[in-house]
Amino acid sequence: ARVVGPRIAQQLEAQLGYCPLNALDVVTTTDDAPAVVIAHPLLHRRLPAPSGCAALFRSPVAGALHALVADHVVRGRIVFPGAAYLETARAACSAVASPSAAGAALRGVLFLQPLALETGGAAWVECALLEGGGAFEVRSGGGEAAAAVHCSGQWAAADAAAWRPLGLAAARERCCNVADTSALYAAFAAVGLQYGPAFRALEAAWEGGGEATARLRWRRRASLAGTQVHPA
Repeated sequence: ARVVGPRIAQQLEAQLGYCPLNALDVVTTTDDAPAVVIAHPLLHRRLPAPSGCAALFRSPVAGALHALVADHVVRGRIVFPGAAYLETARAACSAVASPSAAGAALRGVLFLQPLALETGGAAWVECALLEGGGAFEVRSGGGEAAAAVHCSGQWAAADAAAWRPLGLAAARERCCNVADTSALYAAFAAVGLQYGPAFRALEAAWEGGGEATARLRWRRRASLAGTQVHPA
């Protein structure tokens, strides 16, 4: 193994669209092909791609991944959040997209089955970018059992010129009724969505005319835990 130097760090930053490097990251090699260890908790290691895959990324459940989602509790079980599937796919697709692309655009996303992070359960989560067609799958597995597919969809390099402005200021003016965020989280808990502090980002909300706006707690870069879009 060898320590990543500043030059490699700059190359990774250009490739991923953000800086994934913390204090120490390592590049390791296998007998067959290089495997790169990076700091993204959902994109820990790029593995040699098997037949049918254009690229394959994997993270162990124990450690940074588990810590990232530990406050997303559903009926007493830590469940991998829907937004975490999207961030996993976004980061993997951005890693292989052209450096000139504005990240990755995800389409046709399907959430197929939940993933509960339990003792004796999945040992890893991976994102496979499939050959021929721009499809991706987010899967889990461990041991000799076949990998379970939890999320799938299509991806392409994003085009910043195609982004639509949201018109947030106008929507905020239309939403005049203040919502009680404490009551909202209490209602979530009553139906089994027991969000811990890391997943209580909602500070204020307003609704009106069939739409709603909200203000989320601002996250310092360090609190993103290596992600670009935090699962909360």
